[in-house]
Amino acid sequence: MNNIILSPISLENFELLIKKSVNEALLLTHTISAPTEASQQFTITDLAAYLKCTKATIHAYKKRGIFPYYQTGRTVYFKKSEVDRALEVGKLNKRG
Repeated sequence: MNNIILSPISLENFELLIKKSVNEALLLTHTISAPTEASQQFTITDLAAYLKCTKATIHAYKKRGIFPYYQTGRTVYFKKSEVDRALEVGKLNKRG
């Protein structure tokens, strides 16, 4: 059985402890389920900057299957190596 220690704590400090614990848990989850090439991946915003286009264009490419993608929760990732490969193969035409 675990020992339980009760001590007075303000509501503000209690909220901070909960937020810290939740953030640590989310970071751990994110780290485990994200693609392994963390330094070689793009978010939609990063990829739009890399390709010098809008985020709407990236969403359209994603929908058309131009680039393979990975998703953690609501965050979408693209591997740089797969983006570059798709560009080399010519999956992306000039009309977008």
